[in-house]
Amino acid sequence: MEINEKLCLLKLNAGSLYDDNTWMINVLNSQKKASVFFENDLRNFIENDDILEKNKKIIDDAKKFDAEQELNNCEKNGICVITYLDEDYPDSLRDIPNPPLALYIKGNFCKSLSISIVGTRHPTEYGLKNASVFAYQLASAGIVITSGLARGIDTVSHKNALKAKGKTVAVIGSGLDRIYPPENKDLTSDIVLNGGSVLSEYPLGTSPLKFNFPKRNRIISALSFATLVIEGDYNSGSLITARYAIEQGRDVMAVPGRIDSRLSNGPNKLIKDGAYPITNVMDIISLIPFSEIQRMNIKNIDIVEEKKLDVSDRAKEIYELLKVRNALTPDEISIMLKIDISELFNYIFELESLNAVVLLAGKYKINY
Repeated sequence: MEINEKLCLLKLNAGSLYDDNTWMINVLNSQKKASVFFENDLRNFIENDDILEKNKKIIDDAKKFDAEQELNNCEKNGICVITYLDEDYPDSLRDIPNPPLALYIKGNFCKSLSISIVGTRHPTEYGLKNASVFAYQLASAGIVITSGLARGIDTVSHKNALKAKGKTVAVIGSGLDRIYPPENKDLTSDIVLNGGSVLSEYPLGTSPLKFNFPKRNRIISALSFATLVIEGDYNSGSLITARYAIEQGRDVMAVPGRIDSRLSNGPNKLIKDGAYPITNVMDIISLIPFSEIQRMNIKNIDIVEEKKLDVSDRAKEIYELLKVRNALTPDEISIMLKIDISELFNYIFELESLNAVVLLAGKYKINY
């Protein structure tokens, strides 16, 4: 993209941050240029006088933004800027309502399958334990963990993804030079050093204003295949993320909670409304398309057995996989767990000898 067009998009982004940019997106999609907003009369694009006056102010504010200085500052601080008309702008964001016109990115933008984990800033031990386990196990399998860097569930999810030597993405509600909460500044450095990224739609210098955070949640959900909610009351920001996910056609999952805890209100309501109840990591894996499963390292997941079987660890992995995948051919099991087909039948024999699995129509399944 020409530098002038990038500068124009940075101006438009700064001028329209707190407004619905649908009309701008429509113009950008048809004109393929951002400079048209500054070179043409807005009446060419807007007929309604009231809407026209409102958006004239947006363009006036956009003109005041020093986009050239912004790009220079980003370059000095190792920040990459991707705008809506760039070829490498994420498709997962391009198709949502009100997509960000610009993304400021520190680190490596992760394009692998991502799952967002969100929840309350004041979790119980139950919530902290589940966030830790799910983030660690999913990251171990090669899934990117996306969250919002907030205190509580978000922070624990980022940290445990890193603990598993996995990648994580933090989407923040301020400029990348105004990390919030401040105690997580070192965490953002660790995220970048381990191959993940910290990103924002907000220009440098933007303070972490309260109303920035609900808006950024649409980016968290859009970048993810699915969103997992762990603890939060009815008014929790995590439920805003879940609503965005539903609007964007993403799956929503929730960890069930105690009925006498207000922090269970959000997840329990989501489940009642149709979200997937999640009680173990394989519940999540079962929702992922087979084409993505093939690229994952499921064998790295530390599976916790619900039923004790006196068999080898690989046989236990097969048993757990069949519990969530219902029925699989030997070839499918071999590919998903990365077990050589010549060895596979030895492990299956262990399970068959205990009457734990059965072969029906060429597929193995749990023998209940």
